[in-house]
Amino acid sequence: MAHEGFITTQMQGYGRSRGRPEDLVFLTDKGTAFLEEEGTPTAYAARGVTNTANPISIDHLLLVNWFRIHLLQIERTIPPLSIQFLSPTSPAPGENTDDSHPISESTPANNRLKKFDQFIPDGVFSITHRETEEKTLLFFLEVDMGTETIASMDRVPQDIRRKILNYQELFRSGDYKKNESVFESKLNGFRLLFLANSEARLISLCRLAREMPPSDFIWLTDQGRMFSHGLADKIWARGGRNEAPPQSILGPGLARELPRIDH
Repeated sequence: MAHEGFITTQMQGYGRSRGRPEDLVFLTDKGTAFLEEEGTPTAYAARGVTNTANPISIDHLLLVNWFRIHLLQIERTIPPLSIQFLSPTSPAPGENTDDSHPISESTPANNRLKKFDQFIPDGVFSITHRETEEKTLLFFLEVDMGTETIASMDRVPQDIRRKILNYQELFRSGDYKKNESVFESKLNGFRLLFLANSEARLISLCRLAREMPPSDFIWLTDQGRMFSHGLADKIWARGGRNEAPPQSILGPGLARELPRIDH
């Protein structure tokens, strides 16, 4: 299919060029268009990746897509649940044809030079339970590769602390409700999910979340727990309380192990 232009490959040593090199396979725009014409959902496919992508961004993209694959596992295994996912490469939903990013958010900025802080999550998705009056939960996803500063002394806008402040303001302002038209559902709050690339990084992020109340809407886990138990299981540290019993983002009634199945 590569010679027909449906896929492209890139050799990569997984984990920032460590380990045995592998051929990473990506859908091209032509391949994505073909699948969409055939009626195959491509919401979980990587798009827009070029040969110029650096190893860190490739690892980040892979982990984001693994998260999406595990979401798909939830939808396949628990039929009452319906999941819609938007990524930074998703086309604008509906008839939105302006230049704004489909999942960008903004909050009032402290910097006098600009009025708003704009930020783009790694994903925005909804989970709807069809059998309970179409109840829908909204989630924002941040995949953390351990490369960003947790909290800088000069409060640079790129650190994790600034990200949390942005989401806290988004929660307080209610501006997240713009997603009601995107997901065609009534929304009452949201959860911010952090997926860390290591247990050590998870501990650091949990500590930061605890130090920045209100943070009960922040749920954190790491990739090891995701791969071994799946996203629906009790693997999440709510509010950064990693010493408390972990919880499931689906609630106790739907919590279950759903690890990735190879077949």
